Amino acid sequence: MPAKKQVTKEMILGAALRVLMEGGTEAVNVKSLAAELGCSTQPIYLSFDNMDALRKELIPTAVNKFVELMQKECGSTRVHLYGIEYICLARQQPELFRFLFMRSQAFAEMKQVLLPIIDRTIDELMEQYHLDRAAADELHDQLWMHTHGIAAMIATDYCDWDMSKAQRMLNRCQKALVREYEA
Repeated sequence: MPAKKQVTKEMILGAALRVLMEGGTEAVNVKSLAAELGCSTQPIYLSFDNMDALRKELIPTAVNKFVELMQKECGSTRVHLYGIEYICLARQQPELFRFLFMRSQAFAEMKQVLLPIIDRTIDELMEQYHLDRAAADELHDQLWMHTHGIAAMIATDYCDWDMSKAQRMLNRCQKALVREYEA
């Protein structure tokens, strides 16, 4: 009789990410994870106090996948939260996007988790447009919110804009905001 495989917390989180990306947040439950892992529900119950605890630990795993996909989309290690890649990710991975960016009260949590990306981007904005940190931080948030609005509309099938229209909208918004900050 073959030995049972040891199911680790990392394996459970990997399975949860796969289930999430395929079926959304509601699909992530003990039964679906056990089926994905080919095990009983016991390892899941032993590894996490409850599904809320599992979902909370899933956030960093999902963020890492988000960054990986954004880097692949960008073709570089630079990730910005206000580029067309963010919108493309929302279109290609709507369930992952919704989990990360469209949960109630998620903004402060996600801003904290994404702080290294945000800080690097703010530094770039400071250098590129000769802004102080406070102005660059505000510009970043405004660009991100504009981009997020487009991405959310696409991720929820509210609209079906093509990427060239989204890119034009992003470019116009960025030019207008930068003009205001440079004034």
